[in-house]
Amino acid sequence: MSTPVRRGDLKDREEREDRPEERKEREAAAAEHEPAYDEADLVQADEADEEEDRIYFERKARTRRRLKKAIAVFVVAALLVNGLAFWPMLYNGQAIRFLVKSRELSRNEAVAAYKQAVVVVGTDEGKGTGFLITPDGYIVTNHHVIEGAKNVFVRLPDGENYIAEVKASEAGLDLAVLKIDPGDRQLDALPLERTNDWREGEPVYIIGNPLMFTRIANEGTIAGQIPVRGLDVPALALQAPVYKGNSGSPVINADGKAIAVVFATAEVELDGEKRHVGLAVSVAHLLPVLEKIGGIHVAKQ
Repeated sequence: MSTPVRRGDLKDREEREDRPEERKEREAAAAEHEPAYDEADLVQADEADEEEDRIYFERKARTRRRLKKAIAVFVVAALLVNGLAFWPMLYNGQAIRFLVKSRELSRNEAVAAYKQAVVVVGTDEGKGTGFLITPDGYIVTNHHVIEGAKNVFVRLPDGENYIAEVKASEAGLDLAVLKIDPGDRQLDALPLERTNDWREGEPVYIIGNPLMFTRIANEGTIAGQIPVRGLDVPALALQAPVYKGNSGSPVINADGKAIAVVFATAEVELDGEKRHVGLAVSVAHLLPVLEKIGGIHVAKQ
């Protein structure tokens, strides 16, 4: 039995269905309202994308540059703060005076030549001074400069570094003898004064590595001879600027010979008044130590 179709249902179906003519008309009308894209539009779109990419990467590059500048500023500030701690030591009146004096003395050809024999002696604990006594690399310094060190290094005036061998070390004299191997090089060396002949008031040069400086030349006089606790022999008292780092510095007379080795400073009473003096061991006490080592041909003037 068939179901009768009602008139209203048929009318609704006809309204829902598209007739071919009406469909074509609607498509044509829609086509008129669609945006048209040609090749120029596509090129402009590509250029816009490239511009966005360029701006993006430029921003990243600027960010990296700002980060690098910030890191550099931080490093410089850290170094500056660290360096400020040394300013009182570097720029106090005494330090300025001995730097000025060293520059003045270094214009003297003889003093400039003496400086070529003075070296930096370094260990894991710090640094001191030493000086060459033979062209083939024998060096004199203090016992306390290298005492207990596992490694001893020597830096020459030209910046060359060497590992040093301790050949002798005498605590009672606070003297030590080192040896480096310079190969075929003939190094500048200081001749030694073999006599203990000195006079009070005698002018001397002292060249060493005080504070943070190297091969600083200064001058002074011999103030006398005094006993020092812990030292087996009397020490020479020097009226001259001596600082930490000067240990092992040569005391050089007017003849250009090393007459003593600086080892300390002290407050002593001389001629009824307190004085701050440098202390040095006469080279005359070094000679027996060199003889024990043997085979050392000391520089001659």
